[in-house]
Amino acid sequence: MQKHVKLLLLLLFYTLGIFAQSKKEQIANLSIRLDSMLQILSLERTAYQQEKLILNKKIIALEEQIRLNKSIQVGAQTWMAENLNVSTFRNGDVILQAQSDEAWQNAGFSKQLAWCYYNQSIEDSAVEVKHYGKLYNSYALNDPRGLAPEGWRLPKEADWKDLEKHLFFVGMNFKDAFSNEGWTNGNFGTNTTRLNFYPAGWRDVGCGGFGSTTSFWAFQSPVDESTPYVSLFFDENGLGTLTNQSTSWIMGFYVRCIKD
Repeated sequence: MQKHVKLLLLLLFYTLGIFAQSKKEQIANLSIRLDSMLQILSLERTAYQQEKLILNKKIIALEEQIRLNKSIQVGAQTWMAENLNVSTFRNGDVILQAQSDEAWQNAGFSKQLAWCYYNQSIEDSAVEVKHYGKLYNSYALNDPRGLAPEGWRLPKEADWKDLEKHLFFVGMNFKDAFSNEGWTNGNFGTNTTRLNFYPAGWRDVGCGGFGSTTSFWAFQSPVDESTPYVSLFFDENGLGTLTNQSTSWIMGFYVRCIKD
């Protein structure tokens, strides 16, 4: 009888041992499967993040293209609805941002193309005014890689004069192309043309003219040491006016493109 009991006990322990070993193997197998699933999940998460970045870049590019293609028809001309705000040439090459006075001056002395935002002084600190576009130096304007986006070009002095002539012909002046806010000394534009020229100033080594004037480059070819530009402001009679001038690399002006 005792012999049978011992055999039964041995059989029971053996069975329990096999069962325990089986459970260990099952747990080990489950652990391997879990690690594999976690690895797959990690790879899928990485792929999702990469796809998300790609989609975001595409969305940003499309939004930029839509913004650049916004246009205003004035007479026979089609103008860009906003000041140019690109930081690359048409081929994708990057243009240097030279924001400080020192960086701007150094870029000019080294004949390096550059852009910046208007630095507005508020309580002894400089605030970058970004929503009116970028100021460019003449090296960026004249670079053969092309500052204007595809389908657009840089306006010449003649284009600005044609705009002025059209406004005069239909009984308007540049006041009707000026923004209806932002002008100082009691002046305001009607923005009838929807060109919305805001008094966004200009750049020398420092910035100036904010609220009272704005200046735009006018392209010329071939390029010489002095580049033409136009200034838009209210004259003593409260009429919006345009003057043609020329200057050197030290100045920074806005760019408003015109359709090819």
